[in-house]
Amino acid sequence: MKTTAEYCSLFNLDSSETVAYNNPLFPAYVRYGILSTYPDYSAVSHWHEDLEFILIKTGKMTYNVNGQLVELYENDGIMVNSRQLHYGFSAEHNECEFICILLSPKLLQGNEWFYQNYIERVTENSSYPYLYLAHDGWEAAILEKLDKMYQSFCKHAEEDKACNEGGGAYFEVMEDFISIMKVLYEHLDLEARPIKKESSELASLRRMVTYIEEHFMERVTLENIAAAGACCKSKCALLFKKYLRDTPITYTTKLRLRKSLAALLDSDKSITEIAYEYGFGGASYYGETFQKYYGTSPLKYRKMMMPRSA
Repeated sequence: MKTTAEYCSLFNLDSSETVAYNNPLFPAYVRYGILSTYPDYSAVSHWHEDLEFILIKTGKMTYNVNGQLVELYENDGIMVNSRQLHYGFSAEHNECEFICILLSPKLLQGNEWFYQNYIERVTENSSYPYLYLAHDGWEAAILEKLDKMYQSFCKHAEEDKACNEGGGAYFEVMEDFISIMKVLYEHLDLEARPIKKESSELASLRRMVTYIEEHFMERVTLENIAAAGACCKSKCALLFKKYLRDTPITYTTKLRLRKSLAALLDSDKSITEIAYEYGFGGASYYGETFQKYYGTSPLKYRKMMMPRSA
């Protein structure tokens, strides 16, 4: 099981080029997640070119994909297609443990003809923003591959064998990824469903989320966010409510909190230093906000989580 600091890396994903892969030279992200390590039991909405796969191990979770809510139950999962806005959460603050795997389509880009005709037919088809993976349907084959990929990849990574003993885990990831794409290609109705253009609302929301991602360490106002999306403040608020179930400012606060965990757990910086670095303006406000979403102070959280990070 991975440390909380490693979970934090997932939330470099709010723009499409900041995926914190296990190995920077191999675009695959494989991690075990625990929902209670996220502020308010909610991830921050993000998107990326990678296909995202979630396999629920215990508990349940709600997944928001482009504003549509999908309930995920134990032993089931979801595939989120390339460049879709998404995040997981529990409104009831119920615990959920899950495997999260991100796989870049670039891994399968060796032959352009094959890539365009068999991979992009899936990844570029926005008629399938997501696919529910049921353990008792044809999707079970995908879930089995995901579990196998996690067990293999993480075993090698934790023992530092992936690079030192021939990279066996990487071969298995490639083999399992191509098998998953084959299952998707064979079962999805790719012929009957044309590729659709993204709605203007989602395009505007993407620009606003990207603006927050790029400026969260600075002073961010509702006016700034709305301007990034080329809309008025009321429209900005409506889009965040419709698709992300948050206000723009609350979204920004959660993003700052999530990103601050890396410094809190992986450095000896003071609370004051962290507060200013991540846009909170002072230790007092950071502490109050942290308490609100995590139910404890930053210092107590650091002490509580350090044994897990050792």
